[in-house]
Amino acid sequence: METNLINPDFFTSETAFRSAIIPGKFVRIEYLTDLSEFIKTDVTIKQLVRENGTEWLELATGDVIPLDRVVSVSGNLSPRYPGYGNYSCDC
Repeated sequence: METNLINPDFFTSETAFRSAIIPGKFVRIEYLTDLSEFIKTDVTIKQLVRENGTEWLELATGDVIPLDRVVSVSGNLSPRYPGYGNYSCDC
């Protein structure tokens, strides 16, 4: 699915997604690994790092997740994965 950057819904979801990234907050993060495995974890965000045009989340566990692999933070879906919420569940 192609992301339409002109679509106002993209900017709304981007704002909601980014506003959920709060250092020191305990959140549920859903993300994809390098092998496209879907991971769901409850963890504290240590910081959002921006360097050389790349962004990633550093977690209190020491894990580092590229922001472009994060599907959702506290239920706020990333605009990179607009239809993904329909396929994930708390099974």
